[in-house]
Amino acid sequence: MAVATYYDKKDKQMKNVTIDSVSKQYGGEKVLDNVSLKIDKGQRIVILGPSGCGKTTILRLLAGFIAPDTGSISIGAELVSKSGEIIKPPEQRNLGMVFQDLALWPHLSVKGNIEFGLKAKGVGKSERRMRIEKILNLVDMADYAKRKPSELSGGQQQRIALARALVLEPDLLLMDEPLSSLDSDLNIRLRREIVRLQEKLKFGLLYVTHDKDEAFDIATHVISMKHGKIENIATASSHRNQNE
Repeated sequence: MAVATYYDKKDKQMKNVTIDSVSKQYGGEKVLDNVSLKIDKGQRIVILGPSGCGKTTILRLLAGFIAPDTGSISIGAELVSKSGEIIKPPEQRNLGMVFQDLALWPHLSVKGNIEFGLKAKGVGKSERRMRIEKILNLVDMADYAKRKPSELSGGQQQRIALARALVLEPDLLLMDEPLSSLDSDLNIRLRREIVRLQEKLKFGLLYVTHDKDEAFDIATHVISMKHGKIENIATASSHRNQNE
C-alpha cells in the first residue's frame, strides 16, 4: 500500500488521504475492484495504466464527484465518502484538479479563468490580485493575463489550467492525463515544470497517465493498474536503477 500525506495549513497537522477497500462499477461493469491506497508527505504519485483500468475513477472519487459503491475515503481522520454516500462535497476538500480537456472557460480571459475560483471562495479583491500575479509569474504567463484561451498555444493553455488549480492553494492536486495531447518535446518540458512547481509549492500530487516514461519522469512513486486493480507499486529511483 502506498502512503500519501498532505499538509493542513490550518492546524499544522499531517493528514493521510486514504482509499479503503473501494469498489466502483458503471452499468454493471466493475471499474475498481477492492482498491486500497494511501498517499506521504512530499510524494508525487502517478497512477499508470491503460484506458479503462480505473485510474481516472480514482481521481473522481477523491475529488468528490462520485461516491464509491463500497468502501470509504478519508482525509486525515475525517470520513469524506463511503458506500454510496458523499459526506464532504468537492468544495470542502481543498483539492485541486486539472482535467484532460483542461476545461478552461472560453469566454473568460486568462485572468478571469484564474480569478473565478477565488471569487467563489470569497477571497477579497486585493488578495485575488496578489495571488493571480504570483501564480502567473510562477508559470511564466504574466504577459498573457488579458488573452482568451483561444489565443494561447496548447502548452500555454496547460499552464493556465495548472495556474487556475494552484491559485487556490490546494493541499493535493489531481491531474488527469493533462499532457496527452501535446507533442513529445512540449510534453517533456511541461513534465519538468510540474515537478518544479510541486517542489516549490509543496502540494501533494496524484497524477494519471498511460505513458510509462511520463510516469517515471514525474513520480516519486508509480502505481501500476490493470482491470480495476493495483498490480504494482514502484519508486522512480528503483526504476532508474534498473535501467542504468
